[in-house]
Parts: sequence; structure tokens; C-alpha cells
Amino acid sequence: MRARRIGAQVGDPAVVFLDEPSSGMDPVSRRGMWNLITDSVSERDMSVVLTTHSMEECEALCGRVGVMVAGTFVCLGSIQHVKSRFGQGTYTLSIHYQEYSVLSGTF
Repeated sequence: MRARRIGAQVGDPAVVFLDEPSSGMDPVSRRGMWNLITDSVSERDMSVVLTTHSMEECEALCGRVGVMVAGTFVCLGSIQHVKSRFGQGTYTLSIHYQEYSVLSGTF
């Protein structure tokens, strides 16, 4: 996987597009990937456009963040701007269930 990402930088491109660059990685490998990306940006004066579902990844890698809903940007700005716009409020998750008896096969 890492070789594929390094291969994307062959030819010294001005912009690299990454889709979920650290998805499925363990924490140590993820941090290594993030270091590779940030080093590439600073050393090669390149831009990286990435997609992610991880706010932690955004905080580690991004200067600007865009939030898309149904293919439309609904917010574009700094991490703090996005957090201020979408990070307020309380979210409650309710789970309703019925008990199931394995022995009798009934609810």
C-alpha cells in the first residue's frame, strides 16, 4: 500500500489526490502514512487533496476542510470553522431491542 502512495508522487506532481489514505491501517502505520504525506507537502511544495471520514486525519493533515453532502460543498474552511459549524450540540443514540430466546425461538 505504501509503495502505491509513493508511486503517486513519481514525476514530482503539483497535486496528489488520495482517497481515504489511511483507511484500514493500524495506528502506527497510519501515523507513518501521515508523516509521509506531510513531509512530501513541505519538501516538494505540493498540494494534496484527500477524502476521509476521519476528523483526526483532517486535523493531522489539512489546512482547509470541505464538507460535502450529496455532491455539494456545504462548508469550506479551517478545521475550527468546520467544528464550530457542525460540532455543536448533543447527539443521542437510542437502541431499542427485544430479547430473543435461543432455546424457545421466540421474542
